[in-house]
Amino acid sequence: MQPYPLSYFSSIFTAKDSFAKRKDSKIWQKLLTTFFLIALLVIPTSIQVANLKTYPLDTLLEGVYDPLTQEVMLDFKQAQIVGDQFLYSGKSHEKVYASETPQDVQGFSYQFTKEKLIIRKDKENLAEISYQHFSTKDFADRASLTSAISQAWFRENRIPTSLLIMGISSLLLAINFIFLILGSTLILWLISKTKFFDFRNFGECYQFSLNCLGLPTLLACLFGLFQQPIQTVILVQNMLFALALVWVFYKTRFRDLD
Repeated sequence: MQPYPLSYFSSIFTAKDSFAKRKDSKIWQKLLTTFFLIALLVIPTSIQVANLKTYPLDTLLEGVYDPLTQEVMLDFKQAQIVGDQFLYSGKSHEKVYASETPQDVQGFSYQFTKEKLIIRKDKENLAEISYQHFSTKDFADRASLTSAISQAWFRENRIPTSLLIMGISSLLLAINFIFLILGSTLILWLISKTKFFDFRNFGECYQFSLNCLGLPTLLACLFGLFQQPIQTVILVQNMLFALALVWVFYKTRFRDLD
């Protein structure tokens, strides 16, 4: 018998081995394999987050760009960035204004001071962004300004934002994996009560599910390395896992082959 983890890797490439090598694995081996497969899925996301240059602020704060209406942008086209300072002598608006003194308004608002942009919601400061990453051309239209704000905000908050994105992505991947492994294990364990299949207990069903998840997870990880979004990685893993179960059933009928 091969030592762990070689015993696991040898069980994921053929239908016969995936079913036959479901026995005798220890609980700590099952847990370690589970964590390993989840970690594989997190690798592409971590690389993508590390390479991010910007992140849409409105993804985290829905509606944050609503005050930047067409009327506002027509007036603020006059704005200039000179020496990392904001210069503007045009009309201010209720929620988008150039002033050193904050205005008491409800909802999201933008205060363009000379040294920095302050984004608020009601009276709470959400972000204070310097103008070092802005240029005059960013005020040409709404798309340019929102893109510049997102990029500047991300650069000044890169570490906490990256950790947040990685945490959320890892949680989604882990939840999906646990749903797959526990759901399939429970179904296999229930149908094993019919005596038509050779599963003896819940542990064998769990290990068999891990074996069938091996290749789908490796392929989903490789797919993610090509800058695919997390939704695509999850979809690839789920579809390949379903195909793996069907493949093993077709080859073995979930019975030990003599």
